[in-house]
Amino acid sequence: MKKNNPDIFSRSWAAADVSAYFAALTAADDGYAAGVVTAMEKDAVRNQSVSAMEGRLLENFTRLCGARKAVEIGTLYGYSAHWIARGLAEGGRLYSLEKNAACVTAAKDSVEASGLSRKITVMEGPAMESLKTLSKLAPFDLCFIDAEPEQAPDYLRWASANLRAGGVVLADKAFLRGKLSLEDASAADNTRARAMREFFHVLFDSDRFVSASVIPTGEGFAVGIK
Repeated sequence: MKKNNPDIFSRSWAAADVSAYFAALTAADDGYAAGVVTAMEKDAVRNQSVSAMEGRLLENFTRLCGARKAVEIGTLYGYSAHWIARGLAEGGRLYSLEKNAACVTAAKDSVEASGLSRKITVMEGPAMESLKTLSKLAPFDLCFIDAEPEQAPDYLRWASANLRAGGVVLADKAFLRGKLSLEDASAADNTRARAMREFFHVLFDSDRFVSASVIPTGEGFAVGIK
C-alpha cells in the first residue's frame, strides 16, 4: 500500500511554546537596526519587511557564500539590507534597489545613521532599469528578491544570468500569502499566482540553478544556487 509522503506543511512542531523558545533565543536581534525598526513601526510598514529570524537567514547565506558583491531588489526602509551587509565579506558592497522615493529616503537615512554607507548603496528607480546598469558589474555573489511578485520571474532570470557559479539567489514571500492557487482567485490574485508559478519554474530549472529549495518560514523563503 502506498504511503503518503510528508510535505513541508505536514508537521505541527512550531507550536506556541516552540515559537516562544526561539523568540527568546533571538530576542537580542529585535533590537538590531533599531532605528529602522522604529521608523517602520511609526509608518506601519514593519509587517512588510523580514523578521529578525529571517534577517539571520539572510546574514547566514551571505556569509556561507562568501559574498562580496550583492544585489537586493526591494529595499523598503533598509532593514534586510542591514542584515545582508552584516554578512558581507570585508570590503563587500550591497546594491539595494527601490522605486518608492519615500522608502529610498528612509533607507538612505537609516544606512547613514548605522554607518553602513561604505557597504550599502541604495539605488532609486524601476528595478529592471537599475539591474541593466548593474549587469556591467556582474558577476554577483548573492541576489535577494523581495519585491512585487508580478516581476519576480524577470528578476530571477536576471539573477540566473548575472550570478557567478555557486552564487545564491533568495526570495521572500514565496508562498504568496497562501494565494498560489489559480482556482477561485480574483483577477489580481490570478496574475500574481501565475507570475510566482513562472518564478518557480525558472528556479527549479536545472539548466539555470544546480540546486533549489523552499524554506518554510512564515512567508516562505525560496533559495537557488547558480
